Amino acid sequence: MPDVFKILRDLEMKAVGVDPERKEIPEGYFVSFRSVGLPIRMEDYANPFSPIGVNLDKPPAAPKEPPPGEPATGSSKIDTDQELRDITKSQRAFVNTFLLTDSKLRMNARYETMPGASKVSDSWWAIINGANGVPPKADITPSLKAEYEAAAATLMDQEGLPTAKYQRYMEYRDKYRTKLKAYNRAYSAALTDPQKLSRWPVEGVIPQDEVNEAFDQWTSFGAKGAVEKALNTLASQGTDPAIALIARSKRRFQNSLLNFPSIGDIPWVTMSPSTWADPDEEDGWTTYTSTDFHTESHLRSSSSTYSGGGGFSIGLWSAGGGFDHTKSQNGLNVQTQNLAISFKYCIADIRRMGIDTSLLNLKNWFLAGDYAKGSISRGDMKQERPDKGEEVFLPSLITSVILVKDFRIRWDNWKSDWQQATTQTSAGASFGYACFASAAATNTATRTWTSPPMHPARNCAAPASSWWATSPRFCPRAPG
Repeated sequence: MPDVFKILRDLEMKAVGVDPERKEIPEGYFVSFRSVGLPIRMEDYANPFSPIGVNLDKPPAAPKEPPPGEPATGSSKIDTDQELRDITKSQRAFVNTFLLTDSKLRMNARYETMPGASKVSDSWWAIINGANGVPPKADITPSLKAEYEAAAATLMDQEGLPTAKYQRYMEYRDKYRTKLKAYNRAYSAALTDPQKLSRWPVEGVIPQDEVNEAFDQWTSFGAKGAVEKALNTLASQGTDPAIALIARSKRRFQNSLLNFPSIGDIPWVTMSPSTWADPDEEDGWTTYTSTDFHTESHLRSSSSTYSGGGGFSIGLWSAGGGFDHTKSQNGLNVQTQNLAISFKYCIADIRRMGIDTSLLNLKNWFLAGDYAKGSISRGDMKQERPDKGEEVFLPSLITSVILVKDFRIRWDNWKSDWQQATTQTSAGASFGYACFASAAATNTATRTWTSPPMHPARNCAAPASSWWATSPRFCPRAPG
């Protein structure tokens, strides 16, 4: 029997973007497979709402209005109703995409949601609102402090009012800007009049001289050099990186929130490529063939998060109709001589617009409250939900999903094995190989077994078109 789990190990490497010859998955990543893939239906995720432009299907052409004098029709109402349906459909797709990626997973090879855990977006909100920067211990040098004080004295007096030098600077700056605006208005007027534009090389000399004269006065009498030096000196004062990142993380999360009735505010999440749920889109998809399946594997079993086992038997299984758990699967111990497998796969990356994890790489901050070190993440695998502090527990983020479609399998005795399996199970039975599943058709013994089924337009047994498993990335070790 060929190594059925080699498929999953190959997909692991593809998900994190490395060659299997590296023999190990890079630190900071793990791949988690569902026991049975989740069917992705295009209508649930296609053309999601976007705050920078709604991606809608083109509505059907509106009926033509009747000639003047004839009774009016409801064509405009039909047009509006269609547009409203398209908008609400795109908003549902946005919410579905967010919900698909917001769960916390157990950090192992089997896709399982942490029982009783909060969502990723909830924990990130709690983290950034509980974060406190540690003020730097080191003070600036006396010489640099004196420079800052001198710069401030150039601009403001002891009462906090602009100094005479700063007032002259602003006065001559305004005169220069007035002359510059006059020049721009005159040139704009010339651009709309061919006769004025033809005379501009001569008539434009005086407005340009006035601009130059105002600039020279600003430099000579407006203390331009001294004031701008003081402004640049004060602007060069830095802020502690942790304090700055905490403030930016709060703004970024807040700016990413979108409101949906009966749901509330949820952050903006996208998936790339945007056509990831389209079963007919071929760009970005790669074919996995029997040649890949039969090549020698150089992975160390200890370096791969998926090393076999996990309830998949030798790979082939059957189950009654409506199965929803691995326990309902029965292994099919058949002789699979000359086994050949092929399918298409694509890696879709998840973009969380409201989460800036660069904050987790800094050390000089802490969480307000009674949170021990490592409450967010210890930076290692197999972390489980803690009894205390779960609201800020965030050991991993789902960063991509593996999508598979057009899965095909065959072996020498597939017809007799398939017929025997279908006679032993109900007509609505399901069959699978590893985490790939297919519903049995009424007359399955007369056709090639294809799993997963294709799009409904291709006249296959089931409406699903692709199956996926997640590949989360766990967060770096974070303080607090």
